Amino acid sequence: MEPAMNHPYASTDGTGLIETAAGWFFQILPFEFGRYFVVALAVFLLTAAFAGRFAGRKIRKDSPKRDQMAREIAASVRTSAIFAIGGIVSVMGSQAGFMKAYDDPAKFGWAYFWVSLGAVIILHDAWFYWTHRLIHDPRLFRRIHRLHHKSHNPSPWTAYSFNVGEAAINAAFLPLLLLLMPIAHAAIFLFLAHMIIRNVIGHSGYEWFPARRNGWPVFDWLTTVTHHDLHHAQAGWNYGLYFTFWDRVMKTEHPLYREKFAAAVRKPLDGSALGAMRLPPGATSALVALAVFVSGAFSDSAAALDRPDAPFDALTGIWATEGHGAHVALDRCASDPSQLCGRLVWSWDPAIAARQGDAMMLGDFVWNGDVFHDGWLSNPEDGRTYRGKIRLAAEGALELEGCALVFCKRQIWRRVDDMPGCAKSSSLLPS
Repeated sequence: MEPAMNHPYASTDGTGLIETAAGWFFQILPFEFGRYFVVALAVFLLTAAFAGRFAGRKIRKDSPKRDQMAREIAASVRTSAIFAIGGIVSVMGSQAGFMKAYDDPAKFGWAYFWVSLGAVIILHDAWFYWTHRLIHDPRLFRRIHRLHHKSHNPSPWTAYSFNVGEAAINAAFLPLLLLLMPIAHAAIFLFLAHMIIRNVIGHSGYEWFPARRNGWPVFDWLTTVTHHDLHHAQAGWNYGLYFTFWDRVMKTEHPLYREKFAAAVRKPLDGSALGAMRLPPGATSALVALAVFVSGAFSDSAAALDRPDAPFDALTGIWATEGHGAHVALDRCASDPSQLCGRLVWSWDPAIAARQGDAMMLGDFVWNGDVFHDGWLSNPEDGRTYRGKIRLAAEGALELEGCALVFCKRQIWRRVDDMPGCAKSSSLLPS
């Protein structure tokens, strides 16, 4: 069978399976890493060169650190190698006749060419959504997906920062699809170009998508940069890659997504009290930014909160920390039932998990009629303790702020039972 001469990867004469595969690998690898590196570098340089002009579209105040970006680039070399193996399977499978890639884009007509390209993108989004949710299962997350989420504040270089397992899952999509439907090499090239551009932009930290006057995305059916940035900030939401369809059907879209998007594009969100709570464009004080809480309410009525037990009842249970790194059980303090305490019941990190049941994560919080305050918060990763406050806010989110002198950090926790794909850990509560 003649080799596919117009494939987006170069051709080889192929005189043996191993020799042929090796020849393809060293031709495909530069293409795979090259498209990642060129697009990521272009977006990185663009945002660096015009940082002042784009400041009004920056989603977070802080920027990714150099050591994080170095780690991402190193991981992306490995990911590109795994993607190259997927390319070998696609090319050699098509040459052998059991996969259906073809040269002439007009072979089945131009209508089929464009329909097949659209179908590949739509099917890839579905593949990504469901495999993404799968690898967020606690039994898989640490080995398959944790590396990507180490980039809590993503950069353009985060796009290919995968564990081996995650890279293999992503690489498997195209060979599997080529078993089922014919796709022109030109359509494959356009699909791969679209994929890396959307992927890099989605991790760029700047909101590039246009907004309506009311603060909604113009293309609300597409995932914006804010949409995926929220996934890195609060990993139990927003699993989609290109489209919002699956997140909305499966109710995994972040409940504050549109408010966050409106804040990123510096527009008020009509009809939303939360939209009015965003920081003004000129706000530069990090202390003010960390002190502002998103407006919200307890699920009980305001009158019900007047009951002494109501605030404790609202917070009692198991909560997933930001990024799903740990689960913490909140309840009244055993030593003083008028105060709120929290105990670690589960963690990804074996060293931290070894302290399960004994590690107090927070304590001594007193209800003042609005928030729990004057308590302490412990960060098990760095061993530091902060003074802070806790508030149950919109959509059942728990907002925690811890400060050491003027340096503050804020996290948003969610109930484990409310987190799609998160293990139910009520059984972890100590008896």
